[in-house]
Amino acid sequence: MRRPLWWRPNLDAGPGATVWIGARQPAWAALGQSILAAAGIDSASEEEQRSTFLEVIRQSLSGLATAIGGLLGREVVAIDGAEEEPSHALRCSVAIRAGEQALPDLLFCVSPELVATLPKPDRPEPQQASEDSLDLSPRARGTLNLLLDVEMPVSVSFGRTEVRVQEVLRLITGSIIELDRAISEPVEVIVNNCVVARGEVVVVDGNYGVRIQEVMSRRERLQESRKYLLPVGRS
Repeated sequence: MRRPLWWRPNLDAGPGATVWIGARQPAWAALGQSILAAAGIDSASEEEQRSTFLEVIRQSLSGLATAIGGLLGREVVAIDGAEEEPSHALRCSVAIRAGEQALPDLLFCVSPELVATLPKPDRPEPQQASEDSLDLSPRARGTLNLLLDVEMPVSVSFGRTEVRVQEVLRLITGSIIELDRAISEPVEVIVNNCVVARGEVVVVDGNYGVRIQEVMSRRERLQESRKYLLPVGRS
């Protein structure tokens, strides 16, 4: 039986403070193929499935780093990472599904150093459920609350271009860089390196804003996000 595929990011949360995310071959292959199928690639090799799974895991860790930073009261960044099996870590598993197909659990490990670094959560006071409250299991409620607390970076792209280093060095005050977008085209709203919407620039109380004109579909978001994903190689 193959060993699980593990990815460990380089978190600057403290010495030895890190996490590992992994999956067994049936899980990462099915997840990778599901992601590629959403982008219009119905048949992919095992290496493409593996690389796609690692790319998505790698990109999603910025949200985890932001959440950890919120608990520590300072900025935490996930800088690159490597394929590495965990050792002496606290392990748990997360049940996942690809459509109607149940897959082997996604594996998650936390180093004792990270657990010791994080502040202990306060025990909430028990509250009586109201009649119109959602009927969620304790496990589902905890997962939902964790996701709602994750902060995501939002940016607006007016366009892109590529220039040579020598052209950058010649830039002076008043230089103009031509972008790949006409002035009449909508700008892109990017959340965590994924284009989620397009719109027009407006001014609100003296500040720039974006009026949303189009929200991307799931397939379009995946196709756009792959432009930002860096290839992940074996360590």
